[in-house]
Amino acid sequence: EAGWHYGLQLQASHVNAHGVVHGGVLMTFMDHALSLVAWEAAGRATCTTVQLDSHFLEAVRPPAFVELEAEILKQGRSMIFLRGSLRSDNRHIMQATGVWRVLA
Repeated sequence: EAGWHYGLQLQASHVNAHGVVHGGVLMTFMDHALSLVAWEAAGRATCTTVQLDSHFLEAVRPPAFVELEAEILKQGRSMIFLRGSLRSDNRHIMQATGVWRVLA
């Protein structure tokens, strides 16, 4: 009833030279998962990311499971505005807002 849930199991292969998960891995997951939320909201019409603003709040080290919390802020016929938060072990590690265009 609460909708879709998206998660990612982080492994040692996801770390940077400092031993923490690379920001690009988190950004890719955020973009992909929010795109799926937009796609579902648009009746499974093709959507593309127009803008994604991200903020890293805390570093995460593997092994860790990251879960997305998503919220649709506004939806029109051709644009969907979303907010997402990534959590791991009840810690917020990243937040983002973005805009997706519906290409129906």
